Amino acid sequence: MRFAVISDIHGNIHALEAVDKDLRSNHVDKIYCLGDIINFGAHPKECLEWVKNKCDIVIKGEHDIFVADPGEVFLTNPYAIQSADWTYDQLSQEDFDYIRSLENFYEEDEFILTHDEPSVPGTYHFLTSMRDAKETFTCFENRFCFYGHAHLNMLFVKDNKGNVFSEGSGFFKMQNGQQFLICAGSVGQPRDKDPRAGYLIVDTDEGSIQFRRVEYDVEKAASDIKNAGLPEVFAQILTMRKG
Repeated sequence: MRFAVISDIHGNIHALEAVDKDLRSNHVDKIYCLGDIINFGAHPKECLEWVKNKCDIVIKGEHDIFVADPGEVFLTNPYAIQSADWTYDQLSQEDFDYIRSLENFYEEDEFILTHDEPSVPGTYHFLTSMRDAKETFTCFENRFCFYGHAHLNMLFVKDNKGNVFSEGSGFFKMQNGQQFLICAGSVGQPRDKDPRAGYLIVDTDEGSIQFRRVEYDVEKAASDIKNAGLPEVFAQILTMRKG
């Protein structure tokens, strides 16, 4: 099977449409979404509609929950709260019902889907270190655990001897007996100073994991954020570049 994992769209329809085009050219069988579909970006309704129509499994992130049910999640970032208030006003009761219908964790024999990390889902811990990865591997037995939230492309591997190591984003060839902890990156708000939209494709027949980065009109996405009156910090993040 060949499937895609996307996460952290954050209302960025321009990035999502570019990913949609890339997905179609790569002929995936299924698409899984790890949440944070909305907030920060200027097109929450369009992003929700795309996810509803295109994704096979969808879980919700803390920003989805905060917009639909603010009493369920504690956010302290004033810009995120301001953006959530604006996002709330763009959505319908049907949109809220859809968000509330989503789970925040999904599991099958082969894989786990979670927004943050599987040991205690809902803590919204940023899993980025080797130490955290080693601890997290003790919490699941499935071959794959996919998570988002960190807005980074990261791949941690545990071999059949129990050794844990990390691999750079790009193309990775899987070996028998390996277990994988994978951060899908972010479609709409990458935090690695690479402005391209990020997601991943797993091909279980070929035995490969591929991190994809896709060009899109970043300036238009940033301009839409500003024109909507949303906090400019979310536009600035989009245009950050290395070096």
